Amino acid sequence: MIIFIFLLAVTAAADVNETEPPCPSCLLMNTTCYNMSYLFDLDAPFRKQVVINKMDLLRSKNMLYFSFEPVFEDEEYYKTGFVKLEDLSYHGIITGSQILNLGTFDIDQANGQIYFGGSDGIFVLDTNNNQMASYSSRGDTITNVFYKNQVYFVRYDDKGIIVKQGDYFKTILEYWTVKKFVVVEKDTVNVIVFLSNLGLFVSKGKVVHRLSKNAFFRGLAVDLDGEVYAWWLDGIYKVIFSKNIIHSKIEKVTNLPLIGAMAFDNNNNILIASDKSLYLMAKTSHSCGVVKPAD
Repeated sequence: MIIFIFLLAVTAAADVNETEPPCPSCLLMNTTCYNMSYLFDLDAPFRKQVVINKMDLLRSKNMLYFSFEPVFEDEEYYKTGFVKLEDLSYHGIITGSQILNLGTFDIDQANGQIYFGGSDGIFVLDTNNNQMASYSSRGDTITNVFYKNQVYFVRYDDKGIIVKQGDYFKTILEYWTVKKFVVVEKDTVNVIVFLSNLGLFVSKGKVVHRLSKNAFFRGLAVDLDGEVYAWWLDGIYKVIFSKNIIHSKIEKVTNLPLIGAMAFDNNNNILIASDKSLYLMAKTSHSCGVVKPAD
């Protein structure tokens, strides 16, 4: 945690305006100033090197879920933990009577359901009654799950994204190996941002456009406004969408190293996991030392 805050201070110092009080924990992201604060350490049987693959918030309960790699002696190679942000005593690890390797998930916020993917298909957790049930694709290893009015998922060693529509399935992007993806609505049309072994792409209908040749972004997340962010070793990037999808691009919006996973809270502030520590990037009225041009 000390190393992370030190690096943050170095980042912020580059924009300091000497005419206002310093804010060593502030940093500029696009044109918005954020104050970063340490919240707590996530509690889980982590490996010595902590790997958190994804975080997301069940908004109705303010419950943070996170997938991680447990200790090597564990029979499962992925697990999912949870913690209530305003009551840290309410936390735990999702377990069952069988080995499931639940390493990917996404949340149906409207119905309070969480879809998990693992080594034996897709399971759904109804958080209203805490009941877990098999949902689809038993026997398949699921590497990605996303919920946007319906369930989208990727199977291990398979191409394309499968969309489950009731009892029917269809495959989109069938010629692409998809490592990570999100689905957002832009101008009433669903747009997919996905990471493959050739880089980061955006897809609208049959048009696919490459945003970056970097095939090693650590994750993708969608904020409350439907904006898409990616992160890598050197900071956070934002996808800038264009109505003509081939004019879309990705821009780096802040320097911030050591991000493991990222999500957004109920105020659209940013939650970041670095190692096992959880940080909050909250919007602030501080200017981050940026000198505004005169009118």
